[in-house]
Amino acid sequence: MKKKIAVLMGGISSEKEVSLKTGTFVSKALNELGYKVKKIKVSSNIKSLSLSLKKFKPNIVFNALHGTFGEDGSVQKILKNLKFSYTHSKIQASKISMDKNKSKILFKKLKIPTPKSVVIDKNNINRYSIKTSFLFPLVVKPISEGSSVGVKICKNLNELKKYKMHKSNRYLIEEFIPGRELTVGIMNNKALDIIELKTKKEFYDYKSKYTKGMTKYIIPAPVPKNIERKCKKYALKIHKYFGCKGITRTDFRYNENDPLKKKLYVLEINTQPGMTPLSLVPMMAKNVGITYNELVENILKEV
Repeated sequence: MKKKIAVLMGGISSEKEVSLKTGTFVSKALNELGYKVKKIKVSSNIKSLSLSLKKFKPNIVFNALHGTFGEDGSVQKILKNLKFSYTHSKIQASKISMDKNKSKILFKKLKIPTPKSVVIDKNNINRYSIKTSFLFPLVVKPISEGSSVGVKICKNLNELKKYKMHKSNRYLIEEFIPGRELTVGIMNNKALDIIELKTKKEFYDYKSKYTKGMTKYIIPAPVPKNIERKCKKYALKIHKYFGCKGITRTDFRYNENDPLKKKLYVLEINTQPGMTPLSLVPMMAKNVGITYNELVENILKEV
């Protein structure tokens, strides 16, 4: 009898459209692999989600959601309460990884270099606008968003003051690390190849991620062996320490000209990396001979 897989896609975050693409490609792969697949478009109606799952009775739920609700431990808690097995990281690992400030606290505990930062919100932004802990340029980013949504490099005080903040959200002001953008995926507790991202934009933002031709992907990244080893070592260490499962992707900045000789800085870990044709983990897997369908099968095996 065919195993039944429910694919959760869509969701309520700013990454809804990306999730719908991820869910579509994952569902296609699962069908080709011989599973009985049901695509479930997730909305804010939790009762509807629960009823759909109870009716279908899947053997495994493939979580293809990104961002708020899908990646922060919320849907994981619902699935646990409903007693359904599901892919990717569990409640606590998802919760910590989604919160960039909590993640950074643990990076420091692991003695992994990460850019200096302060937490702000709409109420205290002016205090940091007048006197920040860092020199310009600096980076402002929401604490709990993915796909670089809301990330801005502010070159001066005027740009920082103009940054639009949502009242309910908390943000990080972070020191800007110049240099190269690197990322490394973890699958089956092993590091995949490192990709260097060369974008036409200021940094690897939402448009760079999901617009064809905006970014050049260099794999494996042409970096010194010691930097390659550090990237893979840090990514795996974080993945294991946070208690992550399935695939994760960790992003870095590599500043070759750093006078302090730190050079490599971890920015964040992503527990629900995209699975679209432009996504990075499928690209890394392909480079080591793992097809898209094999990658999807591997994610199921770690449940």
